[in-house]
Formats: sequence, C-alpha cells, structure tokens
Amino acid sequence: MGELVDTLITVVLVIAVVLAGFVGINLLVDQAPKRWRVFTTGMGALLGLLAGVIANSGGWFKGGALWPVGGAVVGALLGASVWARRPPAPDRIWRIPDRTRPVIFLAPALFFLFVALVAPTIRTVYLSFRDKRSENSAGLDNYDWMFGNRSVFSVDGWRDIVTSRLFLLALVVAAVTALVAFGWSRARRTDVDVTGPGPTMGFMLAGLLVVLAALGALSGVVWNNVFWLLLVTGLATILGLAVAVLADRARGESIAKSLIFMPMAISFVGASVIWRFVYAFTPAEKDQIGLLNAGWVAGGGEPQDWIRQVPWNDLFLIAIMIWIQTGFAMVVLSAAIKGVPGELLEAARVDGASEVQSFWRVTLPHIRTTIGVVVTTLMITVLKVFDIVQVMTGGEHDTDVIANRMFSEVFVNRDNGRGAALAVLLFIVVLPIMVLNVRRLQSEERA
Repeated sequence: MGELVDTLITVVLVIAVVLAGFVGINLLVDQAPKRWRVFTTGMGALLGLLAGVIANSGGWFKGGALWPVGGAVVGALLGASVWARRPPAPDRIWRIPDRTRPVIFLAPALFFLFVALVAPTIRTVYLSFRDKRSENSAGLDNYDWMFGNRSVFSVDGWRDIVTSRLFLLALVVAAVTALVAFGWSRARRTDVDVTGPGPTMGFMLAGLLVVLAALGALSGVVWNNVFWLLLVTGLATILGLAVAVLADRARGESIAKSLIFMPMAISFVGASVIWRFVYAFTPAEKDQIGLLNAGWVAGGGEPQDWIRQVPWNDLFLIAIMIWIQTGFAMVVLSAAIKGVPGELLEAARVDGASEVQSFWRVTLPHIRTTIGVVVTTLMITVLKVFDIVQVMTGGEHDTDVIANRMFSEVFVNRDNGRGAALAVLLFIVVLPIMVLNVRRLQSEERA
C-alpha cells in the first residue's frame, strides 16, 4: 500500500512540474516584447538547466544536482549580461511569442514521440550490431545469420515453383485470358484492351495461382511474411470491395455490413481462440469438436489436423486475418462508393454503359485513392502480424513470421542481437509504405 501511495505521489508531482513548466514558459515568452532582460534571463536559466541535466544524466561528473543548479545560474547570468545587451529589432521582438508558442505546444508531444519511438528505434539499430547479451560488437553477424539461416530466408525451392502444377495452370489461365482479350478485340475491331474486368480478373487469378505455387515451394520466416502480405492485402481488399458494391443501396444493407464488420470488434487474440475451435482436431473414433472437421467428416472424409499440414497451414492462419480485415476494407470502400457523384454514373448509363462497365470505368477510378489507403493500411497491419501466429501455432510447423520470430529470439532464446536485427528488417520493409502514404497525402493536399 505504501508503494502505491508513493507511486501516486510521484505521478502527481511529475504532472504538476510539467504543467508548471508549461505555464511558466508561456508566461516567459509573453515577457519578450515587454521586458527583454527578464525574457533573456529566464531563457538563459532554462537552457542552462537543461544543459546541466544532460551533462549529468549518466552520472558523468561529480556533483549530482549541483550541475543543473549551476547550469541555471550560469545561463541566467549570461542571458542577463550578454544576450540582453544585443536585442533584435523591435518588430522581430514582437514576433517572438507568435513564432515560439507553436513550438511550446508541440514540444511535449514531440518529446514523447522521441522517447517512445525515435530513441527505441535508434537503440534497436544499435543493438542489432551487438552480440547476444549486447555486451560486445558483433558487426554484421546478426544480419549474416538472418539471411543465411534457411529457417529465416531461403530460395532453395525456387525451381519447384516453375515445375508445379499450380504454376502451369497459372500459365494456362494467363494464356487463355490473353487469347480471349485478343479475340474479343478482333471481333469488335478495336485495340487489344487488357484493362477490362474480364482480362484483369483472369490475370489476377493467374497471379494468385503463382503465389500459391510459391507458397508450396519457398519456406522461411521472410517468405511467410510475403505470402501474408500478398494474400491478406489482396483478398481482404477484393472481398471488402465486393461486399461494399453488392450491398450498396440493397435491402438489408446495414445488417449485412454489420455482420461483415463484426470481426473487427474482436482482438486478434480473441479471433485466434475462436478459430482454434474451428480448426480443432480429434481422432476419428471421437466426436469432432472442430467446426471444419465436423463438416469434413460429415462429408465422408477423415479428420485432419489442419494447422499442422505444411505448407497449406499458412492459408488457414491467413484466413483468420482476412476474416477480420475484410470488414475494415468494406466500411472504408463503401463510404468512398457512396461519395461517387450520381451525375457521372447517370452519364455513363446514358452513353450505353452497363452496370459492370459503369463500376469498372467510373466508380473504380473515382475511388482509386481510397483503395490505396486501404491497401497500404492493410500492408502495414499484416507486416506486423504476431498475435494470430503466436496463439495458433507459436511459429511451429513452418508458420513463423518476422514479428513472432523476433519475439522468440529476444524473450525465449535471450538473443538481443538477432531479435534487434529482425526488428530492423521489419522497420526497413514498413518504411517505404509509410513514405508512400505521406507522399500521397501531400499530393492530395496540393490538389
């Protein structure tokens, strides 16, 4: 009880000091146009105090608290005797409060961002070049391990991709799609158009088959993340768009969308626990408590241990994320579809466009920016996936991903260097997506 009271008192004191400092700095800035010497003295004391705190933050010098106090005194003297003698032009002095106040209001948020994000990022990069206990330099050993360990990254099975039946089927689908598009254009005496709904869906199906072929041939933590990224992002976006279009202005739209969006209200851990019961396996002589196995056995099949069937067990885990994220994609895209001007759709119908053509040529280009937002958001979410894998398999049976392997290296194997290297890899992969998001937002603001 005593420790709790001490903690509460400490928290209250910290909040009081921060508020007092915030109010004091604002009052000090207000003195710049009125009492320049008071302003320079106070700012000198504040800067000297910070310099003293930084100088002795690691116990570098003897004296302890004397360094902040001494820094404040020296700074106040310098501000009153040196800085105050050289005031800027009067018009510049009057602009100091207006220019300084935004910095004062942003400083606490920027400080917490630095402490919570920037500093840990820098430290993680530093630790990635250290040894297991972070005691000695390891150079690039952790990165050599990451890309040299076959359980993390391997391209040994790439030849199996081009010889798999799925890849051959993908070639057939792509060839048939191209031939149909070419024949259709010849029949209508127009240029070959592969951007229509038919050719696009055909080539997307071929791409999906290639991804599935790679899923059966390539293994490793990095490749698992790639498959999660492609399948979850693509299928969740397509399914969300399909539901948004089909339910738009239909009877029972709100009920259908509520049911699709409902999994978003469940945490990843909760959803994983639910799906563990769906995939649950018991021997054939016992009752099947798993929903999937119950249906499979009712159809005449033998019960399967779904999450142990390499490599297709990845698909069963990916299905959980798609189930959760489809609702997010649906809500965002549905709002964008409702924002398409009715005049554009009406003009397309007057020109003889069908509903499919109106959607493909008018609605889809109009919501292209929103689709980009959904895709990039899903990509960032998928790259950080951890909860589902940890709850469902713990990374076993070739289902491990970068975030889960990072957790295992740091907290199970007690290897800070390798865990930090995996974190840096994840950061490097996410960074371009974040840059793309920022640039898109800037271009929209300029437009």
